Amino acid sequence: MNQQFSRITEYVAGDIHSGAAEMAVKTLRDILSIDSLDTVSQEDWKEFAINLHHGKPCMAPIFNIANAIMIYVPEGNSAVIKVLKRILRQEEESTESLRKSARNISGDVFLTTTYSSTVLKALAEISKTRDIKVIATESAPGKEGRLFANLVGEFADCKLIHDSTIFSVASEADCFISGADSIIPKGVVNKVGTRTAAEAARVCGLDSCVICSSLKLCPVNLSDLHVTRKLNGRVEEYNQIFDVTSLNLFQKVITDLGDYTPNDILKNMSSNVSKELYGN
Repeated sequence: MNQQFSRITEYVAGDIHSGAAEMAVKTLRDILSIDSLDTVSQEDWKEFAINLHHGKPCMAPIFNIANAIMIYVPEGNSAVIKVLKRILRQEEESTESLRKSARNISGDVFLTTTYSSTVLKALAEISKTRDIKVIATESAPGKEGRLFANLVGEFADCKLIHDSTIFSVASEADCFISGADSIIPKGVVNKVGTRTAAEAARVCGLDSCVICSSLKLCPVNLSDLHVTRKLNGRVEEYNQIFDVTSLNLFQKVITDLGDYTPNDILKNMSSNVSKELYGN
């Protein structure tokens, strides 16, 4: 496989800090910056697409980029380059659309979990219109929520909590706002703990919404990563990285294409999926 493609897939597989939106934009820019992209063979494109998906099998933006490559490769390199440029442009433009939509989210105290660049920008936009407070979980095992909380602290008061205390403090919030790595037929794929936060919001009677770009929509069910390892003797440790939260736990899904109910969002997913990619 093309060495520059290899470097991109290694980055995608190894990045444990970036949000899905940030990772997608960087990946697209890196691909389009490759010299002589119009001379890449179909075999290299296909191998790259499969390896890209394998690097982050739970992230819809990465799957959708890989899927677009697989679908357009038979039409030639110019078609692949054109569709990747279109996806990048749409993803970059989605930021402004989501920022405007965020202004319509009601509440003054927001509950959130893990790190999401989209949620961070939404909260920053809301803070321009009123004083807000954010309750953020630390989001073990990676504890990305600590970075998120520090960034929120640049424009709003923020309470950082341990994941296990969420049911104790959720009632202090007005609204639970979540990002997404993917929205699939089964629900919202996001960092583990999102489902717990959504359940806490339901129990406490909070409004709940998901905010993400349309690149996060995926018509196939992606993996929720988990790791199991032996500690000693008969003791085994289980660690889940992502979980799937039912769309029924959210009242609204906010995207750059508009706001949707959970039922309506499923109708806006493309059904054009490469069997060669999804079968791998």
